[in-house]
Amino acid sequence: MDDLSDSDDFLPSAVEDHLRARMDEHHIPALGLAVVRDGTPLARAYGTANLEWDVPATTGTAFQLASVTKLLTATLLMLVVEDGTLRLDAPVGEYLPDAPSGWGEVTVRRLTSHTSGLSDDVGSPSSVEEAVQAAFERPLEYEPGTQVRYGLSDYVVLAYVLQAVTGRPFPDLLRERLTEPLGMTSTRFDNALDDGTARVSDVIPRRATVYDVRDDRRQVYSFLFPAWTYAAGGLYSSPADLATWAAALRGGELLSPASVREMWTPERLRDGSAGPFGVGWIVDQRHGMPAVGHSGGPALADVMHLVDDDLTVAVLTNQQNLRPYLAGEVLDLLRSAG
Repeated sequence: MDDLSDSDDFLPSAVEDHLRARMDEHHIPALGLAVVRDGTPLARAYGTANLEWDVPATTGTAFQLASVTKLLTATLLMLVVEDGTLRLDAPVGEYLPDAPSGWGEVTVRRLTSHTSGLSDDVGSPSSVEEAVQAAFERPLEYEPGTQVRYGLSDYVVLAYVLQAVTGRPFPDLLRERLTEPLGMTSTRFDNALDDGTARVSDVIPRRATVYDVRDDRRQVYSFLFPAWTYAAGGLYSSPADLATWAAALRGGELLSPASVREMWTPERLRDGSAGPFGVGWIVDQRHGMPAVGHSGGPALADVMHLVDDDLTVAVLTNQQNLRPYLAGEVLDLLRSAG
């Protein structure tokens, strides 16, 4: 999808100058940028994807998304909802007959908005099935719908629900329903395994190496995302692929406008207050304007969409110890440039 870099250029030079300055300031080897404005996608890449081989980043470089994976999971979920095979407000037990009787108020929506009450104390399972069984055996930590606690088990159970209603494992379902139809050729999981003495993973073309900075030294950094956590994190994607996804999402190619609004509507807690999550997306404001998105890594990936301006920015980096603020800064610069 490198051809997206030749799209109509609405990127002011101030944005690129700002990003290059941030790369110098924070020792960021490579940075990928995806922008979608009024449905038009643009992708850019800067710096070095792999320092050992001095490989430049391109718009097809595959960056680790970490928890931004949840936005793709949410998109997939809404595709299945639109099929009519799953309801957001249905209890999980409607799709998982072995769910505990005490899970009657644990709905699909509450999994996506981290209001389910599920415990994250599931040990070290080797599969989604084992992780879900461990979650079944743990008592709920709070009454569903009364609190918000960002956690992993919500998305592990969600992946299992999707598998139950479609008959397809989560990675296959994501590929078949989302990434392949959109031509997102750089978007995939690496199926990494670690036995305590060695780590192996699939070969991912054009993968950016992730670095950390410790004691003023860059070091290669590799966080393990086990396959049973894939609905929550671990997906690799490129600036071009994210621009394609965001443009399709806003253009109606993927989901109906009603489904998109559903993702971007905050879950109401039982006391009537609005939580910070919709269906997978963080629902917030920027400078008083409605904004939705997510970050991961904490800032390997940062996605933010300004709803009223119909403007999306995703910033990808291969530097582990940043904070997620670059997407917001780019949005501010784009808005000020008009």
